Amino acid sequence: FRSREAAAFRYRTLPAPIMPGHQKPADAEAQIGGQWKSREASEYVTVLSFPPGRPKQGVPHYTNLTPWVKTFFFTHTYFVYVYTFYMFVLAFYKGYALQYPQGRQVWEMVLIMFIPVMQHLRFFFGYWGNELGMCYDLFAFLVLCSLTMVTLMYFLFYQAYIMPLDTSFLTIAVGGIAIEGLCGIINSLQAMKISHLTLSQGFLLLAGMVSVMTADTAFILKELLPSEAWIDQYRMMNQS
Repeated sequence: FRSREAAAFRYRTLPAPIMPGHQKPADAEAQIGGQWKSREASEYVTVLSFPPGRPKQGVPHYTNLTPWVKTFFFTHTYFVYVYTFYMFVLAFYKGYALQYPQGRQVWEMVLIMFIPVMQHLRFFFGYWGNELGMCYDLFAFLVLCSLTMVTLMYFLFYQAYIMPLDTSFLTIAVGGIAIEGLCGIINSLQAMKISHLTLSQGFLLLAGMVSVMTADTAFILKELLPSEAWIDQYRMMNQS
């Protein structure tokens, strides 16, 4: 009786025979999982295409080369809130105490209202673009960096009335965006190297990198040559 029970136990616990040409269940599941991951990597080209609740998977073999930029984003977010508030306060003060050219005050107020929108979009695409290495997210981040820098440089150099407080916090703001843009350029170069991008995707990344580098160069040149512009303007006023 014991020998029959042991034989029955061994019969029940023996693994199922593997027919020639068939895979083991574990190997089949691993292969299906690999195919599914590769399919996801090919389908999801931006973080916006991921279904809600699904873990976000980046480009294979991609690593964020500037991981400290996430902490920089977090700190920069609070600084954006502070200087945007001061920009609104100073704009209302200038509108009350100073005489603006026709239509200039409305235009500048609209630009100030657009700054938080651009900054929130920039932080979103910057975080996920640098973290996952997807082409369209990095492109959106780079373009938003250049647009935000151009907007802030307008208030730093060309607005109707520039106060010393404007110069102080706007210089820091543009410099912070320039640093984040350089991090995006570094990660974009890595994404171009390890990813199989199409011609249009490569062109978009190159255009984004060129836009950030152009904005950085313009900012550096304007910061290095501010006194000459004011001296020329002062001489013209004296001559007139």
